Amino acid sequence: MWPDFLKRRTASDRLASRQALAEAYAPIIRGFLLPCAAYYSFVTWGHWRDETGLHLIALGGLSLFTVVTCLLMWRWLRDRRTLSLRRIELVGLIANLLIYANVALYMLLSFQEPKLIYFVLIAVVFSTSGVTFRTSAVSVGLSMGTLFWFASRTSEAALEQYLFIGVAASVVAVGMSYLLRKALRQQVSARLKADALTEHAQHLASTDMLTDLPSRRRVFHEIDAEVEHGRPFWLGLIDLDGFKAINDAYGHALGDELLEAVAGRIRSSAGSEARFGRLGGDEFAWVLPGTLSQRQVEEAARDLIMAISQPYVVTGRQVHVGATIGICHSPTMAQGSAMAYENADYALYAAKDSRRGDVLVFSAEHRLAMSQASALERALREADIEAEFYLQFQPQVSVLTGQILGFEALARWESPALGQVRPDVFIRAAERSGQIVELTPALLKKALAAAASWPEHIYLSFNLSANDLADRSLAPRLLSAISSSGIAASRVRFEITETSIMRDVMWSKSVLDQLVAAGCSIALDDFGSGYSSFGYLNQLPLDTIKIDRSFIRQITTSVTSREIVAGILRLCRALGLTCIVEGVETDDVLDVLRGLGADVIQGYLFGVPVDAGRIPALLARTSAQAKEPEAIAG
Repeated sequence: MWPDFLKRRTASDRLASRQALAEAYAPIIRGFLLPCAAYYSFVTWGHWRDETGLHLIALGGLSLFTVVTCLLMWRWLRDRRTLSLRRIELVGLIANLLIYANVALYMLLSFQEPKLIYFVLIAVVFSTSGVTFRTSAVSVGLSMGTLFWFASRTSEAALEQYLFIGVAASVVAVGMSYLLRKALRQQVSARLKADALTEHAQHLASTDMLTDLPSRRRVFHEIDAEVEHGRPFWLGLIDLDGFKAINDAYGHALGDELLEAVAGRIRSSAGSEARFGRLGGDEFAWVLPGTLSQRQVEEAARDLIMAISQPYVVTGRQVHVGATIGICHSPTMAQGSAMAYENADYALYAAKDSRRGDVLVFSAEHRLAMSQASALERALREADIEAEFYLQFQPQVSVLTGQILGFEALARWESPALGQVRPDVFIRAAERSGQIVELTPALLKKALAAAASWPEHIYLSFNLSANDLADRSLAPRLLSAISSSGIAASRVRFEITETSIMRDVMWSKSVLDQLVAAGCSIALDDFGSGYSSFGYLNQLPLDTIKIDRSFIRQITTSVTSREIVAGILRLCRALGLTCIVEGVETDDVLDVLRGLGADVIQGYLFGVPVDAGRIPALLARTSAQAKEPEAIAG
């Protein structure tokens, strides 16, 4: 069955149908007029040869007029871009009347009984040249009526003969006319339905079905049009802050309703010149005329952020999301839609890193940073991982005994082209470029090789990124490396961050479950810095958490920081989790942590990250000092 939208016939549908019929008939009538003109040119020559006097003037003049009229109507139909069905019907009727007039006049002036058959022939022609059924019926009726009138002047037998011929010709002509028009109407109807389906498909392709905003394809089509016509524009990318946590906590159904509500806010907050679209997930596009100043665009963006950030009530729950916007101007900062998108995307994520919940406009400084990032990624792709990447290890120490319990492996890169590159810089670049999937296994093998020489009770702590957890082959590859190293899986702890599991919590859990089942342990790093850290305690197979260093910096002066750390320590004891405190750099901080009952510490107070070759001496020294009262502080 056809979809309902094809069954709803409106006035515009009927108009479209008539127009489609006009377009279908136009070539038929044009194709009829040229042979008609050619035939009557021949007839005119015949009259010129055979007729004289008034007969020549009447018959030759009418046939010549028919030739000229057919040619003029053919040219008129050819030059008109659009024609109504009524006008094409009029053209067909004029052509029919001219043909009829030529035959009728000839019979009036030079009646010959055998030539009455011409009325039968033109009746058959009228079945085709009559654009509508009524035109054909009138033309055929006129021809047959004239036939019978002329036949009545002959013998009774001839009249009876022509009556049978006329009736048969009328039936054939009317039948042909009906069948031809039915076939054309079916063809037109099928084409209109196909056009409607195509239009509907295009609508589906160009419209986001959830929010009813323009889709990603349509947004880029419009941007391409702006570029093609040389019109300046601002492209903004809007990313929702906190949506992922809400989606994970309450489910996709509520998340979808929230996206619909956000889209409604965006539409209602947009000015008349702004255009929006949904790019996917919780990311939206915003296109503004390039004639606006940067200040005007920033003010409009902050108004939009404020509108989006107001509370929502979805399925009876009140939820909050924020928004961050990255903007790029074309052609000032981008030539082409692809570059405009890349630059706006860069500005968006730079804003999320440094000024979440605000707007950031792509600038020349960002262009330089992008160029440097591109050079970094290029160097990363060309790097010899075995030769250029190495590890340093920072100890994790028991507050009670002062003994080293394990080491966290920290990646380092010394590039021949770029020199020493900061870990946070190259790891982020490796995640963006996808190189992390090659880097992680190589670094784990190096870490396992170093740990093979440590005492059995010293564990290895190794970091996994968001891209690592998204890799479906990760767990088997990591476990294979551990097995090949000869180190017990129980001595390996993998550290993850909240942001690394936010992409897909359930998939991340399945990966971590495989690692835990093999004997490895899992630590949640930077605990307390994200949106839903506490929620992950119940969802993930964790046995260790690491308190985010932001709470430790002010623990000696801030009651709030001290109470937060104390609360987390109590929570860990209640849940049977090991708690590691990062960023311990002074004796005062250590004293506070001792008073709060901290278990394990990590930081520059005890030791900076060291190469693997220095670990045996470090273990020996700390083992000898373990029973001295001030071992850790010293």
